[in-house]
Amino acid sequence: MTTKGKDPHRDQSLSWQVGKEASGATLRTLPMLTGLAVFALLVMLPPPEGLSVAGWRVVAVAALMVIWWITEAIPIAATALLPLVLFPLTGASTVKAAAAPYASATIFLFMGGFMLAAAMERWNLHQRIALSIVSRTGSRRPQIVGGFMLATAFLSMWVSNTATTVMMLPIAVSVIGLIQEETGGKEAGAFALALMLGVAYSASIGGVATLIGTPPNALLAGAMRQTYGYDLGFGRWMLIGVPVAATMLAISWLLLTRLAIRLPREEIGGASELICDKLRTLGKMSRAEAMVGIVFASAAVLWVLRSWLQTYVPGLNDASIAIGAALLLFILPAGGGSDRTGARVALLDWTTASKLPWGVLMLFGGGLSLAGAVAASGLDTWIGGLIGGIAGGVPILLLIVIVALVILLLTEVTSNTATAATFLPLLAALSLNIGENPLMLAVPAALSASMAFMLPVATPPNALVFSSGHVTIPQMARYGSLHNIAAMVVISTLGYLILTTVFGVVAGSLPEWASGTR
Repeated sequence: MTTKGKDPHRDQSLSWQVGKEASGATLRTLPMLTGLAVFALLVMLPPPEGLSVAGWRVVAVAALMVIWWITEAIPIAATALLPLVLFPLTGASTVKAAAAPYASATIFLFMGGFMLAAAMERWNLHQRIALSIVSRTGSRRPQIVGGFMLATAFLSMWVSNTATTVMMLPIAVSVIGLIQEETGGKEAGAFALALMLGVAYSASIGGVATLIGTPPNALLAGAMRQTYGYDLGFGRWMLIGVPVAATMLAISWLLLTRLAIRLPREEIGGASELICDKLRTLGKMSRAEAMVGIVFASAAVLWVLRSWLQTYVPGLNDASIAIGAALLLFILPAGGGSDRTGARVALLDWTTASKLPWGVLMLFGGGLSLAGAVAASGLDTWIGGLIGGIAGGVPILLLIVIVALVILLLTEVTSNTATAATFLPLLAALSLNIGENPLMLAVPAALSASMAFMLPVATPPNALVFSSGHVTIPQMARYGSLHNIAAMVVISTLGYLILTTVFGVVAGSLPEWASGTR
C-alpha cells in the first residue's frame, strides 16, 4: 500500500502561478489608482485661465480615460463607458449629450460592416476570394509573397485585420512547409520571414483604404460629422485611403522581397498545386456564397457612388446602406434547407451576429463622446490656441510630418482606436487655430494610427505572425521601423497632395463648413 504525498515541484509551480497572478493584479491596480488619483486632483483644482469649468472637467475625465486606455487597467471597451457616468456627474455635459454619440451613424456603419464580414466568414467567401487571388500570382517566391499581401490587404478593407490574418496564416505556413521540404530548410528562413511579415503588414495597410477597414478612419468620419457637420463619406475617404494603401503595399512588397530582404526568384515546386488544391476543396461556389457576394458587392458600389446617388435619393447615407445590406442577409434564404426546428436558414442568423465585436462599437462610442465633449466645452479651441502659438510659424507640411511621426510612435504601444479618439479632435482644433482646414492634420493622424509595424503588441496581426515562430522581435522591429519611415513619408507627401488637390483643401484657409462652427 502506498500513500499519496505532496509533489514539491507541483507546489512550487502552483506558488509561482499564484505569485504571477498577484503580480498581474498589482500591475493592473497601480494604473487604475493612478488614473483615479489624477482625475480627483484635476477635479479639485481650479480651471486654468481662459478655460471653462466644464472644459476642465472634460480634461479630468479625458486624463482618466487616456491613462486607463494606455495601461489597459480595465478592458478598453469598459473605459469607453466612462463618459456616460462621469460627464453628467462632473457637470461636463448632460447624460443625453454624452450618450448620443454611442448611437451615431458611424457606429451603425461599422455594425453593418461587421455583419457583412460575419456572413462572408460564415460561408467561406473570404477564403475563396483570398485563394483565388493567391492562385493567380505565380509560384516564384516574390510573387507568392505579393499574392498573399494582395489577398490580405483586399480582405482587410472589409473584414477585421485579425480575422483576415487568422485565415491567411495557416495557408502561408503550409507554403513555408513546402519550401522547407524542397531546400531542407536552408533557404526557408528569409522566405518565411518575408511571407509572415507581408501578411501582418498588409493586414494593417489594407484597412486604411475604407472607412470600415480600421477604427481610426470611422472615428475621423464621425468626429468631422459631429463637430463640423462635414460628411466624409465612404467614397470620399477611398479617394485618399486607396492611393495611400496601394503605395504602402507596393513599398512593403519591395522592402520584403527586393530591398531589405532579398528573395531568390526561383519557383517553389508544389506551391501552385497546394493553393489550387485548397481552392478545389472549397468546391463549387454555393448559392449562399454567391448571394453574400452579391449583397457585399452591391453595398460596396452604393458606398462608392453614394454622393452621386444622393441627388436622386436624398436620405441615402453610408450607415443606412450598411444596415440595409445587413438586413438583407437576415432576410435572404441561404438555400440549404431548414435547421433542426424547421426554420428556414438565412444568409446570416443572430447566433452568428451576436458574436460581433461589440466592445469595438462601445470603444467608438466612447471616443466620439469624448470628442463631442471636447468640442462642446471649448476645450479643443483652448488647447488649439495654446499649441497654435507654437505651431503657427511652422510650415504646414513639416507640421504634418511631426503629427505623423508622433502618432506612428504612439500607436506602437497603445490602441490605435484609443490614440485616434484622444488626438483627432485636438488636431482638428489645432488646424483651425492656425488657420488650416481641420482635415489637414486629422487625416494624416488617422492614417498613421493604423500603421503599426514594429512590435508584436502593436496589432493583433503582428502578434499572430510572431506566435508562428518564424519571426523574432528584433526582426519585426528592424523591418517594421523601415515601414514606419515609409509610412511617414507616404502619408506626409501623398496624403498632403491628395488633400490639396482631390479634396480641395487649400493650405492656409478655412472651408465654409469649418469656419461657421466657431
